[in-house]
Amino acid sequence: MLDISSLSTKMALSMALKSEIEAREVYKTLKKMVKNFVLRDKLQFLVNEEKKHQKIIEALFSKMFSGEKPSSGVKSLVPRLSLSLKEENSVPDLLEIAMEAEKVSEEFYDKLSEEVEERGLRDILQYLASMEHSHYFLLKGEYELCVRDEEYYQREDFRYDMVHIGP
Repeated sequence: MLDISSLSTKMALSMALKSEIEAREVYKTLKKMVKNFVLRDKLQFLVNEEKKHQKIIEALFSKMFSGEKPSSGVKSLVPRLSLSLKEENSVPDLLEIAMEAEKVSEEFYDKLSEEVEERGLRDILQYLASMEHSHYFLLKGEYELCVRDEEYYQREDFRYDMVHIGP
């Protein structure tokens, strides 16, 4: 894990911003790869969530560093995430990478919240950590379904032949 204490707030927010943007791109990519409408809806939800996180971080950055732009040359919190956008991966592989990214982001925001003194900023960072935590478990559930049923993410509907439910 990255040593948060060695980062300036400006650098930490720049890294967080980059990670939110990369996560959103991975969810967009995943959404294009799946046919299952339930999973597609969940991925769209995550795309929207990451966009909200991006706006929150941009607003924080703007408030704290008026007139400055976040650093664009920062490294990613999860290098595998940015690499996954350049490689061909299966849906389960991308879900696994996204789970890792959510876990790392949660830990990053949590540790960063311990380093800041301003209560408002600390509360926002803790909020982001809790959101990343919930995203991890949403992805974990979908990943487990994909592993149990290899056709899950390609199934457009939930009709099963030869299944009788009822009296």
